[in-house]
Amino acid sequence: MKRYLCILSVVFLTAGLWSCPAGAGPSDEDGSKPEIAGIAIKNGLVDLSVQLDRPFSWHDINFVSIKSFANDPPWFPPTHHELMFGKDGMCEWFQFDYIEIGNYKLTEEFTVEANLFGRNKIVGVFDPGANLLTFDGLDYEPMMKSPTVIVKASEDLKSWKKVSRLEAVAKNFEWGKPLAVRFKLTAAARRYFVVQIYED
Repeated sequence: MKRYLCILSVVFLTAGLWSCPAGAGPSDEDGSKPEIAGIAIKNGLVDLSVQLDRPFSWHDINFVSIKSFANDPPWFPPTHHELMFGKDGMCEWFQFDYIEIGNYKLTEEFTVEANLFGRNKIVGVFDPGANLLTFDGLDYEPMMKSPTVIVKASEDLKSWKKVSRLEAVAKNFEWGKPLAVRFKLTAAARRYFVVQIYED
């Protein structure tokens, strides 16, 4: 497993809102370095924004359409189209209750050509500034699977205890944007926190 290690120091002085930047630990083997992008403390909750700084990679991202579509039966929640580009040159396009499969190739860093079986070629263009993929007239957000997150706390940087009240982290987060981590405080005191992020 890869491990990112982010360390930050937080002093709880008030019960109100407080935010600050923080430092990060060592980078992983591909050179990316996670950072704590922000801290907010309010009403007994700590909200951390962890910027993972992952490189853009077509086959590591699941693209989900912004637009939602009515489901069948209609009382089911709305659905979104999804695109996945595999390392083997195959792509899958989920639409409503069926899947289209085909081949793809990258023509430029942010341009993909998909040849779906039974269809003409479709060109998709990713705009890193807008953080959107345009494919067959629809805009898709780049979503990634959230890693496993563990938060530990210490008052002296020697004895560390896992934060047991860590709230659930979303299953997916948008590529290029921080991962949100939230947990409850037990008491106001000087604390150091280590955020450990594990992924396969």
